Amino acid sequence: MRSRRERMAQLVSAHHADLYRHALWLTGDPALAEDLVQETYYEAWRSLSRLGGPRAPRAWLLAILRRRLARHRAAPDAPEVPLETLAELAAGDDPEAAAELEELARAFARLPEAQREILLLRALHGLSYREIAALLDLPLGTVMSRLSRARAALLAGEPGEAHAAEVVPFPRRRAPRGGKDG
Repeated sequence: MRSRRERMAQLVSAHHADLYRHALWLTGDPALAEDLVQETYYEAWRSLSRLGGPRAPRAWLLAILRRRLARHRAAPDAPEVPLETLAELAAGDDPEAAAELEELARAFARLPEAQREILLLRALHGLSYREIAALLDLPLGTVMSRLSRARAALLAGEPGEAHAAEVVPFPRRRAPRGGKDG
């Protein structure tokens, strides 16, 4: 049987990059994203005995992260971070990629929060509609309609040759502090 420390190390190793990207896309602030993920791990460490099932860790960690983000947003001094920060981080030294990502980030930011979160859970984490419904405690039809509206809004807001069947990619970047690329 693995020790508590080994179980936690495995969780961090397996999920850090995805949790960080999720928090970064929702906040636009690298430092805040790191803090939220750290707080998520702290809470996970304290309640590690509640973890169960083979697919449960990701959903469990995302649920903790969602609560942490909600607490942060409820704070009166939550700062607004420019979208350019997110685009620059994701694109690195490629100005053309940064411009495209900035445009995607602007379109993403215009979505209602409920649509943004569902889109991230599907596109970034690859959760099924049923998994998203369970995580967010929503009916399956609500998840499907919000996701459909989010995709349509992103495609409508993007210039160029976007087609209805295109999938909007979310960039994968190396997470800070020893995270691994997803």
